[in-house]
Amino acid sequence: MKSNEFKSELSGITCYFVGNAHDFSEPAIELATISFKSVRFERLETIEDLLSLDVDRVDRVRSIILNQSMGESFSNSIDQIQDKFPSATTAFAYRQPELARSFLIRMKNQRPKRGVGFLPMNRDLDRWLTVLRLLVRGENYVPGELYDDFFSGADVAATHERPPAPSEPEPSAPKPRAADPQRASKAGNIRLTTREAQVLSCVAEGKQNKLIANRLGLSEHTVKLHIHHVIAKLGVNNRTEAAVWFLENHGSDQFVQ
Repeated sequence: MKSNEFKSELSGITCYFVGNAHDFSEPAIELATISFKSVRFERLETIEDLLSLDVDRVDRVRSIILNQSMGESFSNSIDQIQDKFPSATTAFAYRQPELARSFLIRMKNQRPKRGVGFLPMNRDLDRWLTVLRLLVRGENYVPGELYDDFFSGADVAATHERPPAPSEPEPSAPKPRAADPQRASKAGNIRLTTREAQVLSCVAEGKQNKLIANRLGLSEHTVKLHIHHVIAKLGVNNRTEAAVWFLENHGSDQFVQ
């Protein structure tokens, strides 16, 4: 994101990719750096390298993303990682959904102290950057392809945060849309107001309510109401799913009343 508000909010933040140069290529890291200019992205080879870091401000380490090849080591070390970096999201980057499903089941049984997110590496750039943005902002993300097939509404508290308040739910697991013909058909019947579409666009950029209110000249209370209405119209569970819906439908212009 290129807005001054986003730069200010994330100034001085560091995110670590843990894996080899094939897992996290230089072009991918450069793309992340260009997209989030106030965030410093670094690649480390191993979990041992991560745990041996001497960091002055651990609270500024916002996200730690490990590759699928480290699944077993990640599982064995997750408590150490989360203890060392208490402000960071921990995420599993994957290209093979079956490995991610296996890791998710392991996390469900293991129940780490904090949630675990997932970063699909085979998405188009816009969606990849959106999920990365969520992780950088401290939100966990579980793709629908992992959630629905294996849990179908079962308790997955180990993989996402519980909502602190009913009026502003935190992210949980988005449901898939393109693979569901009824859902895709329903999308064509959704109509958002111009203001709802503007608010949803800001949500998809990863903006918090205060920043959305400042950009659109609204009160935070009004922004919350718009988000509540959008979530209800889309039939999703929270703002993260609404953001994913927005991107999967290539923006919301065609759904504006």
